[in-house]
Amino acid sequence: MSRLPLLLGGSALAAYLWSRSRTHTSNPSPSTLASTFTGRWVWPVQNYNGRPVAVSDGFNSPRPAVARHGGVDLMFKRNASDAFKPGTSNGTKAFVMPDDIAVVAASDGAVWSAMKTSRGNAIVIEHGPRKVATFYTHLDKLLVTPTSRGQSKQRVRAGDILGTVGFSPLDGEKLKHLHFEVWLGNPSDAIDPELVMKTWEHVGDPRTALVARNGSLTYRPVGESGAYPQWVRDLKGEAGVYLIRDIESHELLYVGSSAGRLYDTLTRHFQAWRRFKGFWRGQYAEGHDPGLTYDRGDVEVAIRLTKPDDSLDEESRLIHRLRPRDNLIGQPAADEAVPF
Repeated sequence: MSRLPLLLGGSALAAYLWSRSRTHTSNPSPSTLASTFTGRWVWPVQNYNGRPVAVSDGFNSPRPAVARHGGVDLMFKRNASDAFKPGTSNGTKAFVMPDDIAVVAASDGAVWSAMKTSRGNAIVIEHGPRKVATFYTHLDKLLVTPTSRGQSKQRVRAGDILGTVGFSPLDGEKLKHLHFEVWLGNPSDAIDPELVMKTWEHVGDPRTALVARNGSLTYRPVGESGAYPQWVRDLKGEAGVYLIRDIESHELLYVGSSAGRLYDTLTRHFQAWRRFKGFWRGQYAEGHDPGLTYDRGDVEVAIRLTKPDDSLDEESRLIHRLRPRDNLIGQPAADEAVPF
């Protein structure tokens, strides 16, 4: 994707607008698509109450003030029981889009750009080594680290949350939907996403793992540097446990907890300068020194929210069940007699 940086110029919006003024190339053959779209791919919008998202407006459809539609718009087909009135931000006669619906990464990749634009928040993900990139826009909330030209080096996996569905501020109707594009190398190589999406997996809301005590854990990168993703910042004032694991090997490194300062306790592990200056000396008991620091780009984190009084018990349970590498685990020494 050598031309992508030149085309984006550090801005997802530049690519978005440029893509609308181009002449689309012909779609590749089925055999080419099959060999290109390997690995796991998912629809970029979560299910809603078990209902899969659908294409509400297709590729290359006529558009006012632009040449052609450069991707697809995604919403949910209207059910008779839907309360969303046609003509509102949440619905048309045929489709609906509830509030706070998650946008997810279509496949594994690196965040090339993530930023606020005049059309809402927009994200480009590069899915190397394949010559494929995906483009997402009209997001309300941005839940990855803002970046341009891949400077954050943040990686995502298929189904990881990127943000929530919003609308284009330039749209007079303010209709909520996700605009999604698939590029085979560059914006000029956009293809009809429906050609490949028909075989992709539909997924549920990835955020449910954060609040389900016995639910599966969802690990997400925290970005190599700069501002933390919104989902990390949202931990301020929360209680719960956090799990830190190696982003490549998936080895569990550390489990910790907080009864009400989850953001502060977690992010201390990524502040190596504090360790160097002895910032925490004498503040913590042995085995709970947050001076255990990790490079942000080398790890990913899972969160499980709890009640304040339950956080320490949950930490202990996870430590003894999962045996993370860097926690001090209370076990008898090898030459110590076991008293039972």
